[in-house]
Amino acid sequence: MNILIVEDDFYYQDMLAKMVRGWSHDVTCSENGRSALEKASAMDFDLFLLDVFLPDMTAMDLIPRLRVFRPDARVITLTGQSTRELELKLRELGIAYYMAKPVPASELKGILDHMGRRKYGRTPCRACPPPAAP
Repeated sequence: MNILIVEDDFYYQDMLAKMVRGWSHDVTCSENGRSALEKASAMDFDLFLLDVFLPDMTAMDLIPRLRVFRPDARVITLTGQSTRELELKLRELGIAYYMAKPVPASELKGILDHMGRRKYGRTPCRACPPPAAP
């Protein structure tokens, strides 16, 4: 899958990007909402992995704006300030998953594998040839 990670903590962004790339996904990173919108308008993403609280906007502001460019892209939100009220607000925006930081690697991998199977009928692998036509 082609994934945009939007995270303002550069250490956490780098750790997430390395993990997700290691699972054979294509990753692009942004450190704020404005940069994410610029990238979403220019590139095709299957998934947005969003920090909820960014320096210039929140995920609640960003998600509807991202959907203008990529209405079918799935959204996973990440937050270090998890509350039930926040989760409900984000779920109203149609997110696929809500995760509290620190995100367990095995849990995120399982979610991405599941989403890849739903999109491609299998876990996507850049090194694998596409299935042969019947």
